[in-house]
Amino acid sequence: MKPITCPQFVELEKDLIDEFVACFQENVEEIEHTIQTLEHQVNPDLINELFRSMHSLKGNCRMVFLDAMVDVIHELEEIVSDMRKGELPYQPMFGVFFMSIIGYVETLVGQLASDHTADGDLQESLLKVIAKVRNASPGNVIAVINEGLDELLSGPKDAGEAPRPEAAIPSYFAPGKDSDQQLFRFLARQLDQLSIYRKDRTQKELELCTAINEELGGPINEEQLSAAVLLHDLGMAFVPVGLAHKHEEQLSREEQKIMAAHVATSSQILHRFGGWEDAAQIVLHHHEHYDGSGYPFGVSGKDIPMGSKVLAICDAFFEITSEREDRSYKKSLFEAVRYVNSYNGSLFDPDCVEAFNMAVRKLYIAKES
Repeated sequence: MKPITCPQFVELEKDLIDEFVACFQENVEEIEHTIQTLEHQVNPDLINELFRSMHSLKGNCRMVFLDAMVDVIHELEEIVSDMRKGELPYQPMFGVFFMSIIGYVETLVGQLASDHTADGDLQESLLKVIAKVRNASPGNVIAVINEGLDELLSGPKDAGEAPRPEAAIPSYFAPGKDSDQQLFRFLARQLDQLSIYRKDRTQKELELCTAINEELGGPINEEQLSAAVLLHDLGMAFVPVGLAHKHEEQLSREEQKIMAAHVATSSQILHRFGGWEDAAQIVLHHHEHYDGSGYPFGVSGKDIPMGSKVLAICDAFFEITSEREDRSYKKSLFEAVRYVNSYNGSLFDPDCVEAFNMAVRKLYIAKES
């Protein structure tokens, strides 16, 4: 299938595209919040709210000539419409399905914004999977959703063709042709999509880490920092799900060892690529504390790489502001800022905390005023 081009969209001024992307992300956050609430209670008002958010997302895409995205979101909207009519009961798996499809739509929008072209095969696959879900019987819909998400992960197959070994690789990932950074972004997105609670968290962390680095005067190589942020949690994919969602104080000594090992796993993966040694060191030490109370080596102060200190702050910030399965509602930005500042000089480097405060003010506070 031909790539998606959306020429009217890519010809828009960069500031306008950036504004649309920011608005798109706000819409997605609204949808995610409603879905999280639906996990605890299902009522007509929440279903209506979900429909309105979907409709708003579709309208914004139409406004900037993203017709291919409009088609996909419209089909999702139709599923929610059936729920509003009482023809289809809402189940938690629908939330996973909606956020997964929207995540792929974000991928396509990102491709258009950066490369001026997007994967037409992926867009077609999204429409086919949504159609299967819409046509499924209520009693079979969860199985169809699971099958559809597996299809998207494995990539499209031509009708009548026998499965090929490379069919297990998504169509928007070109083995041997993508740069390391493209692969890192792909892996980060896949990790975030394992849980609706991590939606786009890695990209947000990268934005904040980059801003803090700029406030510090740019002592950290941008490419190395980017690689570290994108892959710092990859090792968590090898940690048992139940363990990953436990509070630190609930972990046994053996479980603490398993959790601590994830930094070594992520670091080793970066080392294997070659050329990312600084990024590997950032990842390896990003759970160290300024006062030496962290892991894996208990180093302190100047012995911790600057990138690790920055990543540690961002990790803590988003751990507090992100929704989790063991916490009904995420805490506010100001509570997260207060937490970081309360550990200034103990968990976190004072210079990095000051840079963090300035970065948060520019990224989140000034934007709201």
